[in-house]
Amino acid sequence: MKKNPFYLKEIPVDAPFCDREKELSDLISYAKSNANVVLFSPRRYGKTSLIKRVQSNLKSYGTLTAYCDLFGVTSVEEIAGRIAKSIYTITQKNEGLFQKAINFITSFRPVLSPSPEGGVSVSVQTSFKTDGIKILEETMNSLEKFVNDVDLEVHVALDEFQEITEVHNSIGIEGILRQYIQKIQCSFFFIGSRRRILLDIFNDRKRPFFQSALNYELKTLPDKDLVRFTIAQFKKGGKYISEENTARISQLVSNHPYYMQKFCFFLYEEIDKEVAQKDIVAINQVVMESERVVFESILQGLTTKQIAFLSALAREPTAKVYSTSYMAQYNLGSTGGIQQSLDSLSKKDLIEKKHKTGAWAVVDPFFKNWLIAISL
Repeated sequence: MKKNPFYLKEIPVDAPFCDREKELSDLISYAKSNANVVLFSPRRYGKTSLIKRVQSNLKSYGTLTAYCDLFGVTSVEEIAGRIAKSIYTITQKNEGLFQKAINFITSFRPVLSPSPEGGVSVSVQTSFKTDGIKILEETMNSLEKFVNDVDLEVHVALDEFQEITEVHNSIGIEGILRQYIQKIQCSFFFIGSRRRILLDIFNDRKRPFFQSALNYELKTLPDKDLVRFTIAQFKKGGKYISEENTARISQLVSNHPYYMQKFCFFLYEEIDKEVAQKDIVAINQVVMESERVVFESILQGLTTKQIAFLSALAREPTAKVYSTSYMAQYNLGSTGGIQQSLDSLSKKDLIEKKHKTGAWAVVDPFFKNWLIAISL
């Protein structure tokens, strides 16, 4: 049996990738021009996979590419440490560059240890005890000196960048980062899924990063390209799916990249040779069940009023969330309660306002379907 051509994990940089040719071209061009970019989209749209492809392409031109994941950071020291680690990680295989990194980045020292996957794992330890903001400032100052000294183009990707807002004195952290990033002669990409929080960092005129980067939205995959790609992947795996059934799946998942991959992964595993409509119905339930734990954990972090409002929007997206009839139909309580729920849920990127219609709706298509199912 041939290998399943669809992925549940992050798509490898050498694996087939649906569409995104324009996005790849744009982002590579911006990076080569030393532009700073804010890349945003809902969760699991493939931003990280796309950025790693961008950086893989840049590497082929000799660019030094650092990838720093800021998810879950809890302190300014940790932010600085992860930035330092990203530089040590990309230089440790080149003795000359690694020594330069050690010479310049004085706030942290690298610790090398065997990796479970083979090779070497890099971690960092602080070199001295001082105020967290001073450590961040020293790290960014060291990064500036390192970039100026190496005879290479440098690109830095800061994934889940909005997480810095969860750390104490986040505005002070933004100020230090902005102070150095505007001087460092390389391209920085700021990537994130909590779109409102991320975009506020760069579009609020009272914040340090105001208008300091290009806003670049990663949208859903185009219908035709998604259908064509999916059919080709099934064919590559020795199985068949019709254009009609492929379009049916893409409609079910609202052209969501992650859910399309996951749906087709399970579907490929289930069928022998050809996809039938009954298979799509069955797999829809399989995918829904596979996401149940995630969806339940989301609800556990919400108030009763927020859950009621979220369920109402799942059943009936609307621009008139404050209308008397809508509030009464879904027992939503007061306008003040709705305002609080709307603000909280949009910050969590669970709901969004559609540009074309102005209607508020649930972002995640399967979460929406699950909410409808459990409220029946």
